[in-house]
Amino acid sequence: MTQSNILYYNPGSVFSNVGVLLLCQKGVQDQFELRPIQMGVDNIAPWYIKLNPKGQVPTLVHHGKPVPDTLAIAKYLDDQFKPSIFAADDAQVVALIERWRQVRVLSLLSGKKTASQDVAQMASTLENSRRQVEEYAKSNPELEEAYKVRLDVHDDRSKILIDHDTYMAHKEGLARLLEDTEKALSDNDGKLLPDRDQSAADAYAVGILHWLKSKLDKDILKSRPWTERYFQEQAARSSFINAFNKK
Repeated sequence: MTQSNILYYNPGSVFSNVGVLLLCQKGVQDQFELRPIQMGVDNIAPWYIKLNPKGQVPTLVHHGKPVPDTLAIAKYLDDQFKPSIFAADDAQVVALIERWRQVRVLSLLSGKKTASQDVAQMASTLENSRRQVEEYAKSNPELEEAYKVRLDVHDDRSKILIDHDTYMAHKEGLARLLEDTEKALSDNDGKLLPDRDQSAADAYAVGILHWLKSKLDKDILKSRPWTERYFQEQAARSSFINAFNKK
């Protein structure tokens, strides 16, 4: 490992978990330093916005090259470290990944669950956070366009937290995804996709299922035996054990 090989992540972030899992599935986790960052502080600082204008985690840095976004990381790892195992350029794999990426865990956990829920304090906190990003943008004019990207991400995050209809849409979307996953696993003899034993889609599925079971509802798969069996089999793999022991 060199100092220029880093995965910036946050242990509480589900997609950070996916990023760490991708490294472990590829077997290159020891070539990268896992460097945690503080959300709301480090991720909006100029040094990080230069790496990842969205200000999200994870961000991979390999020999000084930043690779933001987990799907881009999967593609990059397959390109740099052979053999290719993620199939992150396959249209069917990418389509399934995008469905899992639509699971907005923040909305499910902390969103406006009822129409009458008082979110005034949360809205005030979010507005203060937005002003902080705006101040960074003003004091770093060379990063104006990058901070515009971050502000768009911030506004989207605010909506999923304070809008009840958005919460309901994500809740219903998760239910459909789990229903479709159960059917796919049943039809494909325990595989997410009929012609692939493993792909990057599995990292997303198992990472998000782990979060759902540990943070949202430990019994969420109780009525979904194929998905529960799939999760347990994936969680028994050395890559999963290594990833979640490292966090």
